[in-house]
Amino acid sequence: MAAMSEAGTRTINAYAAKAPGAPLEPYTFEAPPLPATGVEVKVTHCGLCGSDVHLWRADGDYKDFTGWAAGQKVQICGHEAVGEVTAVGSAVTHLKVGQRCGVGWQCGSCHSCEYCLRGDEQLCQAGNGVDCTCAGGNAGAFADYLRIKDAGFAFALPDALDAAATAPLLCGGQTVWTPLRQQTKAGDRVGVLGLGGLGTMAITFASKLGCEVTALSSSDSKKRAALDLGATKFVAHADEAQMAAAACSLDFILVTLATQQKVDFTKFFTLLRPRGTMCFVGMCPPISADVFTMGFTMHNITTSNTGGRKEMVEMLEFCARNKIGARVVERPLAKVNEVLAELESSKGAQRFVLTA
Repeated sequence: MAAMSEAGTRTINAYAAKAPGAPLEPYTFEAPPLPATGVEVKVTHCGLCGSDVHLWRADGDYKDFTGWAAGQKVQICGHEAVGEVTAVGSAVTHLKVGQRCGVGWQCGSCHSCEYCLRGDEQLCQAGNGVDCTCAGGNAGAFADYLRIKDAGFAFALPDALDAAATAPLLCGGQTVWTPLRQQTKAGDRVGVLGLGGLGTMAITFASKLGCEVTALSSSDSKKRAALDLGATKFVAHADEAQMAAAACSLDFILVTLATQQKVDFTKFFTLLRPRGTMCFVGMCPPISADVFTMGFTMHNITTSNTGGRKEMVEMLEFCARNKIGARVVERPLAKVNEVLAELESSKGAQRFVLTA
């Protein structure tokens, strides 16, 4: 078991990779004392997100965020953490020891730049910008304890929320909540393209926000699940007849695809009504657009990322009121390597959650 010393350090037992893509191994390290603004969480549940996989492998741009890029010898992933507060800094007033909380992708910002002051902490421009829970040299939540320096990014969880089902909401859920909340309104006809973990959460959010939801997938295999989640329509986009029938029917398309394969998005713009918007939150390759043709329809292309603290609080309260949680498969943290393999081979919509 981990133990806190009199100096305020913490011995943390984690699972870490010692090289990009290497198996995760038990790893023990000493965390420094908490600053006045910090919080320590005893982790009970941690979601396994696609970003964890990219950090573990040091894929593409993610290599600049890894522990190795920050001069560390290991990479400790995990940024969808739920647990019990076990220590707080002297300046922390919104959390108490023994309280349940959640920590997502972001674990710090300056709180004083233009973007932080207006509630867009995810766009922080001070210094190195956004501080990430398991990136940039920070140790993540594939561990028995998690320490972050800025307790403003540890969020009290409403009692109505299930711990396991809430963990994926702290990154994946917020990622789809933010654009739906900011770029759509009740009554809009919303399409969700990509029915993996992000897409399934997006369908539930959009339907509960009062939108008419159309699920877009390559085949009919996920139709039943999409309708059960709240979609009212389903389009198999590989079927030309179904695409033709759905032409000019959507106000907004949220793209949650996570692929590095080239995708021709031209056909999806035909689903948008004039002034319609296509918003990208998934990890897609670069896209091209015929802006001349778009000028006649006044279509928009937007992007979004996780969101600020206000979106997180709002989402968690909304989920508690509406009894919303991610569809998850729980596995012990000790089985993390098996779960990584299962995640890579799985084509289902569930999210994996590692338990202490």
